[in-house]
Amino acid sequence: MGDLLPHQIASPTRRTPPPPAKPAPSLPPRPARVAAVRTLLGPADPSARQLALGIRGITRRNFDRHVAPLVARHWPALRRLPFFAKLRLGACDLYASSPYTVLFCASRPPLLLRVVTTAGDRLPLPAPALGLLGRAALEVLGRVAFLEQHRRIVQIASFIVVVDHVLDHCLDGTPDERGALLHAIIDGLAPPATPELALTRALVVAMGDRLESDERAAFEAAMVRVHDWIRAEVRAMNGEPDPEGLGHRRAGTEGTIDGLLFPLVRWTGEGARRWMYDVAMFMQILDDWFDAEADLAVGRSTPVLEGRWTFDDVERAWRRTVDNLESLVRAAGTRSPHYVRFVRQAYALMLGEVIDVMARRPEL
Repeated sequence: MGDLLPHQIASPTRRTPPPPAKPAPSLPPRPARVAAVRTLLGPADPSARQLALGIRGITRRNFDRHVAPLVARHWPALRRLPFFAKLRLGACDLYASSPYTVLFCASRPPLLLRVVTTAGDRLPLPAPALGLLGRAALEVLGRVAFLEQHRRIVQIASFIVVVDHVLDHCLDGTPDERGALLHAIIDGLAPPATPELALTRALVVAMGDRLESDERAAFEAAMVRVHDWIRAEVRAMNGEPDPEGLGHRRAGTEGTIDGLLFPLVRWTGEGARRWMYDVAMFMQILDDWFDAEADLAVGRSTPVLEGRWTFDDVERAWRRTVDNLESLVRAAGTRSPHYVRFVRQAYALMLGEVIDVMARRPEL
């Protein structure tokens, strides 16, 4: 383990007060902003629901099997806190769902999913039949194959949600002190002194367990990006300007995606990574768009409150994710318009369900 250097960890003694809030730009009321986003996404296509249920079935089952026991062991009180609902929603329905969506448009998917994508591309199957076929394949895949990959996907998805929460809400001291402590906990250089930090470290250990050589390299690269994300968050909390004008968001959106993709290193390529970067940035813009009043109340500066992100940016980011998803499907060799549309509708349906929860429960 080794002794900590002074620059690696400082004694957390005080929480830095947020900087004074800047005047908010003229924004529509939150209900109007939510309604505009729902209109942008359009009505959900129920024919894709079976595929969505198959993906959520895998993520939720593995959360209960591989994350809930860590919660019970290291932070048992979490189950009685509102954050537990946010953890399960963010891990299962948002972050962990994305890698499975990518597998349906991968150029070299697992054999079972290749059967589904080939059938969808070559046979004139109606969308409901495609959904049922995809769900059946996921049920088999989720129960009998790649069990270690399923475990790691949901554990790193949970880790992302936990780290974000711990850095913002569970540590004392200046932003630099909080960041230094979290770096040390993740790397195993400091013993976790609280349940929140104990769960953080337990997730790191669990998702790095029993890795093969190609996975180990991808995991270590992903953890470098996680540290970059924490450093960017510290810069944002310190009020340092971001030359990109993104509120230091890029390191977080890209670092979390690199983490989510490391269990799929054998099947996904750079195109999938770039698409998931786009999705993560869209969700970040959307989160800031929805949470403008809450961010203003605590003095948190965001690109929305600075007037840098408007609804036009929400719309452009959404269109980019849709267009690039379709390009990703076609790049995998799929030519059938109805299969491309099916994947797009499944993505829109799952994202729309997450957005509905964000809209109904702003505390999450």
